[in-house]
Amino acid sequence: MDLEIPLRTYRSPRELLEQIRQIIGGNQPSFHSSPLEEIVEALANGRHYSWVAIHLTAEDHASPRLLGAGGDAHPAQIKHPQSKSKILVSMRIAGREIGVLAVENERAFGSEDRVLLEGVADLLARFLAGPGKYLVLKARTAVPVARSAAGR
Repeated sequence: MDLEIPLRTYRSPRELLEQIRQIIGGNQPSFHSSPLEEIVEALANGRHYSWVAIHLTAEDHASPRLLGAGGDAHPAQIKHPQSKSKILVSMRIAGREIGVLAVENERAFGSEDRVLLEGVADLLARFLAGPGKYLVLKARTAVPVARSAAGR
């Protein structure tokens, strides 16, 4: 009996960045759905990352803290058991950190992944400092969440 094993196909960074630009460009402010969830899904599915999270920085009186935004619940500080590599990319605008894009993978990250994730972090920073500000407010009331391969 022959078993067919599906081949993993990876989308190019250019394709994913364009898809993320479209998600951000088509954003309609809503407290019921978030374009951040779509971005997390696009990255997880397009590059087969085992875990993707977008953490937003929230300033309070004591110190800044990270707030989660994404898909299925998964604590931000726990490494996914299948992950071998982790990359954190700061989302900054005008020298101020807005958040962190956190990605874990079963294989080592390459330069193509780094370039992609830096581009996504840049797009997210500009979006969250402008038309996506409402998402920062929404995240302040949410529990940290992310997209895990186990949740697929």
